[in-house]
Amino acid sequence: MKRYLPGVVLLLAAVYLSTTGFQCGSAETTSAKLYMQQKQWQKAEESLLKEVAKNDKDEDAWFLLGSVRIQVKNFPGMNEAYTHALALSDVHKTEILRNKLAVWGILYNEGVNCYNRGKDTAALYDSALTRFNTAIALEPDSPGTYYVTALANFAKQDYEGARNNLQLSIQKDPDSYDAPRFLGQLQYTFAQQKLDGKDTAGAVAEYRKAADAFKRAFDLKPGNADNISSLIDAYERSNQSEKAEAITRDAVTRDPKNKLFRYAYGVFLLRKEDFAGAIDQFTKTLEIDPGYSDATYNIGVAYLNWGVSIKAATDKALEGQKKGGKQIKEDTSYKEKFKQSLPYLEQGVQFRPDDGALWTQLARLYAILNMPDKSRAAFEKADKLSKSK
Repeated sequence: MKRYLPGVVLLLAAVYLSTTGFQCGSAETTSAKLYMQQKQWQKAEESLLKEVAKNDKDEDAWFLLGSVRIQVKNFPGMNEAYTHALALSDVHKTEILRNKLAVWGILYNEGVNCYNRGKDTAALYDSALTRFNTAIALEPDSPGTYYVTALANFAKQDYEGARNNLQLSIQKDPDSYDAPRFLGQLQYTFAQQKLDGKDTAGAVAEYRKAADAFKRAFDLKPGNADNISSLIDAYERSNQSEKAEAITRDAVTRDPKNKLFRYAYGVFLLRKEDFAGAIDQFTKTLEIDPGYSDATYNIGVAYLNWGVSIKAATDKALEGQKKGGKQIKEDTSYKEKFKQSLPYLEQGVQFRPDDGALWTQLARLYAILNMPDKSRAAFEKADKLSKSK
């Protein structure tokens, strides 16, 4: 889930420094202004700290202190000083907001640079987080900053922190697509953790949250194939099959040339035992991509299950007949369905040569179709695979 991020381009890239002259003021403030002109930032800060310690209502001193701290890259301290200044007066509001925006841009770009290099040096993720968190303090309404912070959280495996920042990003910008998409992916991580802990109910709850996030992204970009596939899967895993089927059916209608949508819709129809409909969707999948091996395999499964269904219904009716029920004729069409399934399952086993269960199923099918040599060979293959595990 690693993403490489671009920086931001700001029209106001320069930090504003006060050009206030030597007006009437305290000795400390006057000295600080002189030190600022001489770029002696540490001495300027010391003088201003003395001033605000004895007069914390001096807005000009707080403003100057914030500007000095920009020069020494004490950005949290800058924000603190500017917050004091704004609480006292709006005299320097324009300059303060411009400076905070410029520093936000600096921190954002530095954070992005650290994040992008974190793949090679993991400690840089911490550096990225430090910059992003300070940037958030400067511009708390910037949804993009919460999003990139979530990416850095995720890289550090702080999944809860990532989730919180993604939720804040969505709150700040309800029209964001990337944030809910990422949030849905993150919820999968939480679901897997629940499954690993044998908490099935907890996993289902997390999958539902994933589905909600993917649905938000879907509402914003209904044509994104990857997100639709994620949404369908999340619905399935959270026991919301009806919603998943509706989404899939609509996706096929909207984009009939998409093999993923065709295949997913076929799977739903197969589960509903609409075998003819499932085979139709899998066949159309292969028309789009002849190499789609799962579609080939599932055509075989559909025909096989269709035959099993017919056989089961016939057996039940015959059992009723033995008990004095109405005389019926045995439906032998199941044999034809088994024959139709065979070539697809034979192709399927070529794609899955180590699938012991498939070899066993194929062996049974050969036996039903009176192909003893092939049945024996398939059983031997399945047995060999079982012993090799």
